[in-house]
Amino acid sequence: MRIAFFAPHKPIDHPLPSGDLIIGRTLHSYLQSQGHELLISSRFRLRHIANQPLKWPALYLEFKRTLKRVNEFKPDLWLTYHSYYKSPDLMGPYISEKLGIPYVIYQGVFATKHRRNYKTWAGYIANKHALLHADHVFANKDIDLHNLSRIIMPEKLSRTYPGIEPDKFTRCPKSAEAIRKEYGLNGKKIILSTAMLREDVKAESITDLIHAFAQLTAKEPETGLLIAGDGEARARLEKLAKEKTGNKITFLGKVERDKLYKYYSAADIFAYPGINEALGMVYLEAQSCGLPVVAYSTRGPKEAVAHEKTGLLSPDGNIAKLSASMSKLLKDGELRMKMAQAASKHIRKNFDLTRNLQEVEQKLKSISHWRH
Repeated sequence: MRIAFFAPHKPIDHPLPSGDLIIGRTLHSYLQSQGHELLISSRFRLRHIANQPLKWPALYLEFKRTLKRVNEFKPDLWLTYHSYYKSPDLMGPYISEKLGIPYVIYQGVFATKHRRNYKTWAGYIANKHALLHADHVFANKDIDLHNLSRIIMPEKLSRTYPGIEPDKFTRCPKSAEAIRKEYGLNGKKIILSTAMLREDVKAESITDLIHAFAQLTAKEPETGLLIAGDGEARARLEKLAKEKTGNKITFLGKVERDKLYKYYSAADIFAYPGINEALGMVYLEAQSCGLPVVAYSTRGPKEAVAHEKTGLLSPDGNIAKLSASMSKLLKDGELRMKMAQAASKHIRKNFDLTRNLQEVEQKLKSISHWRH
């Protein structure tokens, strides 16, 4: 197939890492690896475009350029990755119709609450228009599937799952030994967390984790916390960590994704509260490496973690419960081992990227043939 590929929220080659970016890149890379020819239709970012009229002239010019570019490419279909109210797809529906090709959205999101806020209404309407004009929409979360089913016919809607390549996230005893030695962690129980340390819900989650860990170390002093990640909130979080726990929390800085398995291997459990987390690829990676997860019972962790089977989820904002969950897993070695084994099986069964994207690819092929 020849596929015109568009990511309205953030181009897949954007330098700032994120879970959403990883999903978009893996989708693009997988389709390429299967011999399909992909054109990045446009790199124009549509984030908050509905409320930024000064950008509309630039959008119009980019639309004309994109139409010409895609028409010359002669695609079999247009595939948009991630359309929602903040970044509605304002190109795909119109260009697909002009060129007479199927229009598909992977990771469509819809929520009626945004129609009631004047700040989000325009984005909501634009996104709804894109969804209603799609020949098919893939939802990769249960809540999205439920919401989308209110406006999209069942035959045009599929539940799919994001994923990772499990073989790239497996426990490595040699790496575990080296990292524990490097950071002076031998003889200690280790908790790992990883996140971008930016001043938003990511920093809020790490703040809650630091407070929960401080409660834990008051009872379990021979415990360490490693935090991988970097960003503008790092200095503030390091100061808080020092105030609350002394030198028991180590900030690792940015760790490249292909090296993270080494740090997962060195830990006993993975903890990241996940405030307002959409999914959280780190939960998949940690479980694949055999780490039980501790998090809040918010949307993202609930999608990725099987509560009381591969991890422990606690009420959103309940720091005491978060701390108690970490303590329970660190004290109960048998439970920790049981969850560790279940965690890696859970990922291979439900979040194997290759298998999940094979299903997406087959659906795209059938849509392409149907329209032709």
